[in-house]
Amino acid sequence: MNWYDSLPTADTQVPCGSGSHTVRWEAGQLTLPSHPDAEAELVLAALGGDKPACVAIAETWARHTADLGVLATGPRCVADWVSVSREETEQQRTGLPPVLSSGVSGISVARSGAVSRRVTRPGLGSGLASALGSGMAETLRREQQRLELLELLALGAALQFRLSGAVCAAWAGPDRADERAGHRPELAAALTGRFAPAAEEWLGIDPDAVTVTPHEGPGWGSVELTGQAEGRRLRAALPVGWLAGVWACGLAVVDGHLVVAVEEPGHPRAKVLALSAPASAPVSIEVDATAPGPAGLPMWEVTH
Repeated sequence: MNWYDSLPTADTQVPCGSGSHTVRWEAGQLTLPSHPDAEAELVLAALGGDKPACVAIAETWARHTADLGVLATGPRCVADWVSVSREETEQQRTGLPPVLSSGVSGISVARSGAVSRRVTRPGLGSGLASALGSGMAETLRREQQRLELLELLALGAALQFRLSGAVCAAWAGPDRADERAGHRPELAAALTGRFAPAAEEWLGIDPDAVTVTPHEGPGWGSVELTGQAEGRRLRAALPVGWLAGVWACGLAVVDGHLVVAVEEPGHPRAKVLALSAPASAPVSIEVDATAPGPAGLPMWEVTH
């Protein structure tokens, strides 16, 4: 069983050559239907030929499937989609002045379809300027990573969620327990930022009153609600894998149930462990994907 078994295929279009090609995510992998022999094209590129844009995107994707920077910048819920235009990334790639003022380029994050905020990142030009001082190689490396992340976010919401799921799954394995301990603040922020909107949908609680810590060891973790009225606080402990198997598959809240674990991933049917209320014991329920939903995630409902 794999975390991504609960997700359908997702496609996007990427400019490539004189036209545009389909880039497809399917069963946890990014595939290139228009480039059936991508490895051969890479060999030709290494010999001095041009590398197709689709192939370059697939290489970039592979480099970032365990990059925590994806979680720091990517979406937190379907109403928090990240909008990055390819024009912005091309401007940074070529070193042209960015569209935005104040010498920075940025990522527009639309929340709830009405309110927007902009997270700014230094433009490539400012990075090159600082690189003239000390640490040129490190500065250029960081600028390249930032630009690559922007290019991946430009693939659209559906692939943003799937890339985020891949990163979470990569960090959830038992072989990375020691590394998780060294990145606990980043993982706690990633969990809280994505669990809090689900908790708001589930209980109507203020997302700022929600705190999540990474859960290690057996079991799904814990959820505790304290206080009354506006003083309510929700504290949870969840494994990093919750972000992959539950959140990234659109399963966080289904028909008023908070899903805390996936027992049998699948699409269009999955079996999950869910809470009907904070003080209740988790119960095993079956859920069906009834229709495509926002951000390329399925819409789920309880069946049994």
